[in-house]
Amino acid sequence: MPLVKVKHKAQITLPANLRKALNIEEGDYLNIEIDHNKVTLTPQTIMDKIPSVALSKKGEQMLNEALQDVKAGKVKEFKNVRELIKDLHK
Repeated sequence: MPLVKVKHKAQITLPANLRKALNIEEGDYLNIEIDHNKVTLTPQTIMDKIPSVALSKKGEQMLNEALQDVKAGKVKEFKNVRELIKDLHK
């Protein structure tokens, strides 16, 4: 295991290969446990992540088209839901 140094204000840096292996990113939370002079860090999720959704081929095509429209700036803004619904019925 890599050796890390305790820095100013007791900060340590987790090596990149460990962060990558554990999928730890900036802003993530780690649970810390101490057992007989041993520290264990465990990645934690504060709130449940949204489960992935399987789309049909048509759904994937529609999603990709929508994302391309957004990237191209082809978007509309509405003041409220009624305006959105009215526009959808045009």
